[in-house]
Amino acid sequence: AVHWNPASISGLRGSELSFGLELLDADVDLTTTIGGVSNTTDGDAGFVPIPSIGWVHHFDNTPLSIGLGVSAIAGFRNNLPSDPANIVLAAGPAYASAEFLQIAPTLSYALSDRLSIGFAPTLTTATLLLDPLGPSVVTPAPVAGSGNRMHWGGGFQIGAYYEANECWSFGFTYKSKQWFEAFNFFVPGGTIQFDLDYPMLLSLGTAYTGVENLTIAVDARYVDFANADGFRDLGFSSVFAFAVGAQYRIGDHLFLRAGYNINAQPIKENDVFTNIYTPLIQEQNMAVGGTWRLACNVDINLAYVHAIENSVTGPLPPLGPTATLSNRLSADSAILGVAVRY
Repeated sequence: AVHWNPASISGLRGSELSFGLELLDADVDLTTTIGGVSNTTDGDAGFVPIPSIGWVHHFDNTPLSIGLGVSAIAGFRNNLPSDPANIVLAAGPAYASAEFLQIAPTLSYALSDRLSIGFAPTLTTATLLLDPLGPSVVTPAPVAGSGNRMHWGGGFQIGAYYEANECWSFGFTYKSKQWFEAFNFFVPGGTIQFDLDYPMLLSLGTAYTGVENLTIAVDARYVDFANADGFRDLGFSSVFAFAVGAQYRIGDHLFLRAGYNINAQPIKENDVFTNIYTPLIQEQNMAVGGTWRLACNVDINLAYVHAIENSVTGPLPPLGPTATLSNRLSADSAILGVAVRY
C-alpha cells in the first residue's frame, strides 16, 4: 500500500509495521551465433537480498493516516565469465549491477468514509556498476572503469482510493519520474557521465470482496521508459503491465494467495546489443504465498515468485547481418515477512 498507492493506507483496518526480505536468484546466459555456430555462456549472479520496511499509523478520531516505506524498487545483477568461445566475452568477464532504494514518507487523508487521497515525496538512491563500461551503455566501445558511488534522486507520488460499496474498491496512482543527478564513472582518461532517471508510472487497480473469504484484485500499469533519461538512450520502449491476484481465507489464522503478472517486452530486437549486460527482459511472473496469523496482532508472510524464462535475439552489428546475440533470463525468489499490528 505504501509503495503503490499512498491513499490506500487509509483503507488498512489498523496501524501496522512490517519487515520483509526477498532472496532473488536470476539465471542468465548470453549466446552469440556467427555463421550458424552458436556459443552460450552462463552467468553466475548468485542470490541477491532485497529488503523492505513498511509502516502505517492511523490517528484516532481523525481522517489522517501516515506511513513510511523503505524498499528496493528495482535493480538487476549480471555476472558473466570470460569465454574465449564467445566473441562478446573473449576479451574478459562482464559484470553489471543496479540497485534502486526508495524512501517514501506518506500522508493519506480520508475525505469521506469511502474516498481517500494521498501524497508521498520520494527520495531514491541508485548504485550502477558496469564492468567494462560499454559497448553502448555509456560508451561506444568497452572502457575499463566501473567504480561508482551512490547517486541520489527524488520525485513524488499521488493517489486516490475509493470504496464504492461493500464489494468493490478502486485505486489510482501517479508516480512521477525520479530525477537523478548525473552518474559519473571514473576511467583512465577522465570521467564519463551517464544520465539515468527512473521512469514515470501510472497505475489503476480494483479489488472485489463479494464472495465470502475471497478477495480478487486486478491492476493495470503503464511504465514510461521511452521518456526517461538512460532508458530512452538504451532503446527501451514504454510498456503496459497487467496483474491479477487472489487471496482466500481459511479459518482465523491462514490466508492463501496466488498471482500472475504480464508486461510487454521493453527491449526490442535492434537494441539487444545495446543492452548486452542489462537483461531486463522478463515478461511473465507467477507467485504463490500465504500468511499465518501467529497471534492476534502478528503475521508471518511467505511467498515464492517465478519469472518465466524469456529470451530476446537481435543483430550483432560489429560482425554483420548474419551474426546474432541472444539474452535469456529466468528468475526465482523467496520472500519472508513479519507484520505487527497495534
